[in-house]
Amino acid sequence: MCSPGAGENYYNDESLDLNSSIFNSLKSVFINVIPVAGNKLYFIASDNTLSNEFCKLTASRKISNLYVSSDYLSDYLTVRKSMEINKLLDPKVELNSAGYPLAYSYLQSYYLSKNKNEKWVLIILFLGLFAYTIYTVSRPNLTMYFSASALAGFEIISLVTLQMTVGNMYQMTGLIIAGLMAGLAVGSGFSFRIISRISMPLKGIFMACFYISTGLFYNHILQSENRITVTLLILILTFIPAFITGNIFRELTYSDHEQYNSARVYSADLSGSAMGFIAVAGFTIPLLGIIVTLYFLGGLVFTGILFGTILNKH
Repeated sequence: MCSPGAGENYYNDESLDLNSSIFNSLKSVFINVIPVAGNKLYFIASDNTLSNEFCKLTASRKISNLYVSSDYLSDYLTVRKSMEINKLLDPKVELNSAGYPLAYSYLQSYYLSKNKNEKWVLIILFLGLFAYTIYTVSRPNLTMYFSASALAGFEIISLVTLQMTVGNMYQMTGLIIAGLMAGLAVGSGFSFRIISRISMPLKGIFMACFYISTGLFYNHILQSENRITVTLLILILTFIPAFITGNIFRELTYSDHEQYNSARVYSADLSGSAMGFIAVAGFTIPLLGIIVTLYFLGGLVFTGILFGTILNKH
């Protein structure tokens, strides 16, 4: 049983998309699924025969209770209401899944549909904030900005993946964040001769390929049933881009003696991270899914390299 949202008397398009996506997802796994409207809309799913004549069931099984009885409920009205909702649900709406949490996007649309003006205000505010932060970042620091955005988004994906595979991200969240911070610390605090010889564009291309490759193999990570292996894999995958991002920060600050340059690079790092958190958690994962979001992160890094180094004439 699950409850995707409130039990409405009238369903708008957004609420029907939300409920249809979850209903269709349940139907893909269970033989029988029925909606039950109360204070919330409930979906009951089972491979066995289901009935929503609750008063009849409690009476036949001699279950004594106060509220689930014919004194308060009518089986006829419950069944009729369920049939009406069932007819409204659209079987063509895409399924909700771990890698593509489409229902979350529908839930956002449903909340925003209560006030149509809020959606445009939110979009304009986000685009304005995104444009302003990029405008304030100097061209050489765009590489840092977009690399930090991609890393922040990857951190969100790592934590979500940990929740879906291990089952409880709260026990391991500190370990994953510590691995990311360790990668940043090692990459920015230590000099590695081999890494230093690699040009900035090549580092960016490596990171872009890393995110895209992770997207290609992401389903295999979700299908793994060994919790220890998955945790170690996520820890390693988080460390690698953090290390390269930290090294980019070192390269942009260590060799440049311009006054206040370190502060500017650090500002680009923080603002990029903030935008990465907002964009990935609030928009790209629910709209595009995790795999496409990983490709999007690769595109962010490539954008930073393109405009921060290759096309930067200064």
